[in-house]
Amino acid sequence: MGGSVPFEEALAARLSLFKPSLAKVEEYLEKRPPRLSPGIEELVKKLRANNIDVYLISGGFRQMISPVASILGIPRENIFANNLLFGNSGEFLGFDENEPTSRSGGKAKAVEQIRKGRFYKTMAMIGDGATDLEARKPGGADLFICYAGVQLREAVAAKADWLIFKFESLLNSLD
Repeated sequence: MGGSVPFEEALAARLSLFKPSLAKVEEYLEKRPPRLSPGIEELVKKLRANNIDVYLISGGFRQMISPVASILGIPRENIFANNLLFGNSGEFLGFDENEPTSRSGGKAKAVEQIRKGRFYKTMAMIGDGATDLEARKPGGADLFICYAGVQLREAVAAKADWLIFKFESLLNSLD
């Protein structure tokens, strides 16, 4: 999604080609359980132990994200992700266009919603892509931490407040 087509149009076009049934999604999840980056479980545990709320904001699909959130102990209400819609027989109907992450600028909108609802003094966004970086704007995240442990995106890293390659770096800073 290079930016020439609005995110929501590109998402709809891709899903209409693939048409994932509920059975296909469940089969995929069964065959490919979530794999987490080293150190993320420990980081989330430490944040939660320090009474710091953790949210998962993704342009991916809630059906794929929920197992990750479950492993990390992130409550369902702290997940912002696209939601695939299925009919009674499990057939693909589309996606929930009301999710902020279903549109361009959606991660920034999700952060704004969180901020308005919870009145946090400081918010940080950790991510690896341009849509994560977009969340660092007035009314959004106060700090953007670029995680380059899977893939370094130079343009994103150049604009980050902090660049990390391992979650241990963040863990150590919390001590």
